[in-house]
Amino acid sequence: MYRFTMPEPALPMREQITELKEQFDSFLRSEALSELFEVLKTDRDSFKNTYDTRRMPDGKVRETQELKSVESLEDVRKPLYPLLLELGFFSINKPLHPEHSRVIVPGGSLDTCFCRTKCAAGWVNSSTRFVDGLACYRPIHPRERMTSSFSSAGDTEFGVLSDSFQREFRLSFTPEEEVFCGDRNLNGISCIRTLHGEEKNRRFRIFAAPSSEPSLRRADTGDTMRFYLQHDKPEKTDSMLVITDNQYCNRQFVQFAYELMKNERPLSLDVIGCTPDERVVTCERYDPVHFLQGLIALLDWIERFNQI
Repeated sequence: MYRFTMPEPALPMREQITELKEQFDSFLRSEALSELFEVLKTDRDSFKNTYDTRRMPDGKVRETQELKSVESLEDVRKPLYPLLLELGFFSINKPLHPEHSRVIVPGGSLDTCFCRTKCAAGWVNSSTRFVDGLACYRPIHPRERMTSSFSSAGDTEFGVLSDSFQREFRLSFTPEEEVFCGDRNLNGISCIRTLHGEEKNRRFRIFAAPSSEPSLRRADTGDTMRFYLQHDKPEKTDSMLVITDNQYCNRQFVQFAYELMKNERPLSLDVIGCTPDERVVTCERYDPVHFLQGLIALLDWIERFNQI
């Protein structure tokens, strides 16, 4: 199974970048990826144009909650599953190391915010100095509330992630500090909220990032990570554990590694999913279209990283 890992932080940054590019190149040349293209009767050059269902004709991006299943993919559901498994889309869910000074929770849907935060709480220990959520002011889609097993008064991803932090870590509902920057466009709003916790040596923060393309889309993972690094400066001795969904591990690893290198902040990085082995989605239940969007994004980020 392909799982990207960070090179030794003590290495010169250029050597770290080279090692990462070698890992990504191995992924691009893998038999699993080649076989996946064969199953889909496509190739790397035409894959995105054929299967990208998030990008709309006007350049805007559909939210994940608005994606619909593609009936034609039902015929290749079974052969695709083991290939996606080999490419690291299902079973990356345990840290490579036991201690991390920073635990990061990227936002998402209502359910996702609570599930990731609950998982993060299980990996926070005495070595953890910061627990940080990365979000934006994306309004919560009505479908998220209809299908969610969690209840939240938050109207936006930022509000829901704040709510999940407060409940899971038993934090004060009154922020210790809040730095807000408004905008008429929701995609341009930013905020940094610091919450009270019982541990004096640990800080809990939620970052709401503005989009780098506010007229087209809300802030994506790259925007939130960039905003995070602009307002906080991790040390080279820091170690960062990111909690996401299993299917996004390799993609978000590339995104985070890209931002760390571009900002000249090389440090120990690990990305894991919040779904344990016994609950990993089965071949019969997964929706191929969502995973193919993830693969498209991963390939795009590898291409971007290779330009560093």
